[in-house]
Amino acid sequence: MQGRSQMKFSRIASLFTLAMLTIATAVPAAHAQNTVGMIAQIQGAAQIQRNGGTIAAAQNMAVMLHDKIVTEPNASLTIGLIDNSSLQLGASATLTIDESVLVNGVGAPSKVGLLGGRLRSIIVGAMRGSSTTFEVHTPNAIRAVRGTDWTENYGEQPRQRYPDCRQFTDVDVQDGTVQVCNTATPPECQDVHAGHHTTVACGGFFAGGASGLGAFGATALGAGLAGGVGAGIAAGAGAGAFSSPDNRQQPPHHPVSPIE
Repeated sequence: MQGRSQMKFSRIASLFTLAMLTIATAVPAAHAQNTVGMIAQIQGAAQIQRNGGTIAAAQNMAVMLHDKIVTEPNASLTIGLIDNSSLQLGASATLTIDESVLVNGVGAPSKVGLLGGRLRSIIVGAMRGSSTTFEVHTPNAIRAVRGTDWTENYGEQPRQRYPDCRQFTDVDVQDGTVQVCNTATPPECQDVHAGHHTTVACGGFFAGGASGLGAFGATALGAGLAGGVGAGIAAGAGAGAFSSPDNRQQPPHHPVSPIE
């Protein structure tokens, strides 16, 4: 009887040890799948909202799926991604990590939301593959890219030319091609090439730069902050010209300004 009890106890102990080993190996694996990058550089103060709490951002800290990153005035940070791709967030900016994908077995963001401020995206290496699309969504525009370098800014401060608009997405392309779409159904899109600039002002697109494109895309977007992020970018996709049913005045053409 005593021998049977010892055997039963040994079997239970073995099963418990196996279960603990399984949990110990599963936790790092799950953590790795949710990790999409790392804070490679930070100046000033920034916070990360994660799992209902807020932590101070620090260099070499992992960036996770569903993180919300907020920089304070005069602050900036760079998120390092696979193959030297990066996301550079400016001062007083808010970025959400909305979706992720595995790139060569490594987690990477596939969709982020810019809710305010300035973001420079540099997408190179494996993240520019034909099967990988990286998107940046603002409340009134969507961009998707492959193998490109561009800067965008989202703000809600009124502009003199558009007294009734409170949603502005500005896009400057340094390298490659970025497709900018609004949130109409179906969406209206326009390719923006290197050295060119475009602005999405509420429900319309206004292109600038050397392309010489006029005002286009007058469909109302109907996407505000209360409705969530509803715009993005796709690089390399084809896009047709847009009509301009309204007579809104086109802003002056602007060449791409250098990134400081």
